[in-house]
Amino acid sequence: MRFAIIYTPFLEQHPHIIERAKDYFDDVLAVPIEGVRYKYRQSKNPQVLYKNTDLTDFDVVFPRLAGKDLLFSEQLIEILNESEAYVHMDSDSFSLSSNKFYTMKELSGNDIKIPRSIYTLSTETATEAANNMGYPVTIKLISGYGGKGIMRAKDESELRPIIDTLEVFEQDICLQDFIENPGEDIRIIVIGEETYSYKRVGLEKEWRSNISRGGDRKDFDAPEEMREMAVRASKVMGFDVCGVDIIQSEEWGYIVEVNASPGITKETSEAVGVDIPEKIIKFVHQKALERKAGGEV
Repeated sequence: MRFAIIYTPFLEQHPHIIERAKDYFDDVLAVPIEGVRYKYRQSKNPQVLYKNTDLTDFDVVFPRLAGKDLLFSEQLIEILNESEAYVHMDSDSFSLSSNKFYTMKELSGNDIKIPRSIYTLSTETATEAANNMGYPVTIKLISGYGGKGIMRAKDESELRPIIDTLEVFEQDICLQDFIENPGEDIRIIVIGEETYSYKRVGLEKEWRSNISRGGDRKDFDAPEEMREMAVRASKVMGFDVCGVDIIQSEEWGYIVEVNASPGITKETSEAVGVDIPEKIIKFVHQKALERKAGGEV
């Protein structure tokens, strides 16, 4: 059986996955997205080519991509889903998860707890909405990642300069309730029906808890109800494998993001107490076997 991972260069955690994939697959290939091209042929299925290799012939193709490659990646995932290869996400999953407001729209429409969210193009409308919501508020870029593009305003005097800057750079405006917390959130990695949780804790005086911003991972055994919510969110968004980020308040937890390419490092595995790359590879290998057997395995 054949396995390929397509990755965005700065998400270079693919060696952990490749190492495990070699234990399950006969042929393993790592593909930088810059090396991918599509080929369309009259009356034949399109191809996804890396050098002279057609990735649509592989049993599993595992995309680990970033929002900056969205337009190219949307077509890539759609073509792969129309081929015989197993892909761990639906055709529109990556595009939906790359847009923070679309994510909130999909989750709220399926009765999953999210912060109140407002999407607008107007400075005045955003200011009025923030005043109605109550400060502090969170301002997010629609396609930010790794804690980048997430801002906080304590009052209108802080909000207006942020929104003015977003308008200059022609960025849409997404406002959310700021959920009071001690600079930490919960990451739940979903692999099929299984979940693995840990807590991300930000640096001192840093309210963002992203690992890419210097945060740390801590042991955290998420309650069953929270795990079930993460699995529901992954299914709503069309993922078999993803990361679900939850901010916990005194009342409950609110999903703030569904991540198509969650961090998969040695530290991640240590935090949850299992080998996450091993779990992922074992899962996608089984899915490929089921596809070959027509779902009978």
